[in-house]
Amino acid sequence: MRKRRILYSCVKILNRNRLNSLFMILGVVLGIAALTLTFSIGKGTEKQLMDNVKKQFNSNNIYIGAGRGQMGGGPVSQGPANTLKIEDLEAIMNQIPGIAMYDPVQWLPDKEVIAGNNYVTTMIKGHSTESEIIWNRSVQKGLFFSKAEEKAAARVALVGSKLATGLFGEDDPIGQQFRIGNILFTVKGVLEDQGIDAHGFDMDMDIIVPITTMMKRVMNVDYIMSASLLIEDVDNMDEIVLSITDVLRERHYLGENETNDFSIMTPVEVKGIVEDMNKVFTLVLPLITGIALLAGGVVIVVIMLISVNRRISEIGLRKAVGASQKDISSQFLMEASMVSLAGGLLGIGIGTLGTRILANQMGYTFVVPWQTIVFGIFLPVLIGLLAGIIPANRAARQDPVEALKN
Repeated sequence: MRKRRILYSCVKILNRNRLNSLFMILGVVLGIAALTLTFSIGKGTEKQLMDNVKKQFNSNNIYIGAGRGQMGGGPVSQGPANTLKIEDLEAIMNQIPGIAMYDPVQWLPDKEVIAGNNYVTTMIKGHSTESEIIWNRSVQKGLFFSKAEEKAAARVALVGSKLATGLFGEDDPIGQQFRIGNILFTVKGVLEDQGIDAHGFDMDMDIIVPITTMMKRVMNVDYIMSASLLIEDVDNMDEIVLSITDVLRERHYLGENETNDFSIMTPVEVKGIVEDMNKVFTLVLPLITGIALLAGGVVIVVIMLISVNRRISEIGLRKAVGASQKDISSQFLMEASMVSLAGGLLGIGIGTLGTRILANQMGYTFVVPWQTIVFGIFLPVLIGLLAGIIPANRAARQDPVEALKN
């Protein structure tokens, strides 16, 4: 019964001091909203990236990149990028058993593509027909280019759905033509949607042409940037990786003390890279937003101390009619906790709404992890209790006789 009266008294006092309550709530709202936003965006991007990695990298894929420390469409960190050739892949297939097929890859970032009066700047990729199987990406409309078209270095292309809209609007893109530089291409198919890749590139803006067309017509080079191999038995992956390293080092005439001029990745390593990339969202940014929560706690302490000074007469009167120090302390702790909880719930709502808006605008997966709900409820209450300790103790120690004189 006494707790119910204290709770009722807290609600009345908070309602009476609305401005103070508002400032205390805002201090918590900002921190919890920021925490919800960063944690949710981090988990959402991690989920989307991992889903894309699973789509692109089968458990039996091995990825080879030219240069050292390179992945996919990312930049070469060190080493030459022109030493990896299709002949290397053919040698690997001939010398190492257990490899089913390979897909050589070449690309050009930030290339202008023109169709009529429309133009788009995007990445152009060269692939083989095997890429449809190795990268788990086919067409949702039209046809994939054929082996004959690859051998003939035909000027055909597969385009992402967003790029098709950007170039051709609502028109059917199949059979439409566009230019890359002075080379005219015909759209043969629209690629399946895959969203954002591990580097932040929108794969629905892709243009894929036959690897031979890319090398001979578009870039005029004899090397590739990377390749993906499909192995028959995942249990032999480590052994095959060692064998690939030996073959490439021998073909590239690398001495015993020379480092590799290529990099090899497995799905396990790719997953680790994606997880490392997301640590900034899931660890660093929430820690930063924790500072905002601490600031909210300081705001509560300051305002509650001011409230104690303003309510000295009230405290004295309550003590005079029989309220104990525990009753007074409990009331101030409850006030701080109620304000913090209200701020936490409001912060979760605002953070979730912000996450939804950002996810829709930026194409990320919308996810609100259970951790954000738990933190959004329990952290504010904890902060409220901690922030209310000093004001509650100060109020409880007030002398009723001296308090009534004020």
